[in-house]
Amino acid sequence: MKYNLKMVIFFLSLLCSLGNSINAVFAQEMSNTTLSTQLSHQQTNNFELLATKASVDKELQAFFNSKYDYWDAHILADYWGQSVQDAKARMGRKILSGPTNIAILEQFLVDARVNALQSVRRAPNPSSYKFFRESNYSYDDASALAKFWGDRSPMDAKLRIERNLILGNDEMIEQALRYARNQEQ
Repeated sequence: MKYNLKMVIFFLSLLCSLGNSINAVFAQEMSNTTLSTQLSHQQTNNFELLATKASVDKELQAFFNSKYDYWDAHILADYWGQSVQDAKARMGRKILSGPTNIAILEQFLVDARVNALQSVRRAPNPSSYKFFRESNYSYDDASALAKFWGDRSPMDAKLRIERNLILGNDEMIEQALRYARNQEQ
């Protein structure tokens, strides 16, 4: 009886060992499959990121080759609640999509400008003029333009610069500034 009991215990331990070995092999196979699947997903994600980056680069290039500039993108970025970079890409995407989407983009730009103009008011604090503050124009520029335009003060000129930047008239500001500087000499 002792002998039979020893044999049963031996066979049971052998069976358990064999079961553990089978589980280990199966787990390793599952681990390799999982690792392979993870690598495949990672490669797919990397490919999608590269494709997305190429797409964004193409959209940005379309923006830079268009008639639109930084100030247009800035106005739309505020309107859409995006960064300027994202707005440039979105504008490029619309440009690449053809004339219908360009017409829609133009309407967005009108709506964004109207919206931005409604928020611009005469302010005692010059820091409230966001576009002026983000531009390269200085107090001296505002002072020269105030004299040229017949404004009462540089603050009035800053307000006018702010509105012109919103309207996309940055070239007109530059031209007026050249004339104003020539008059000072």
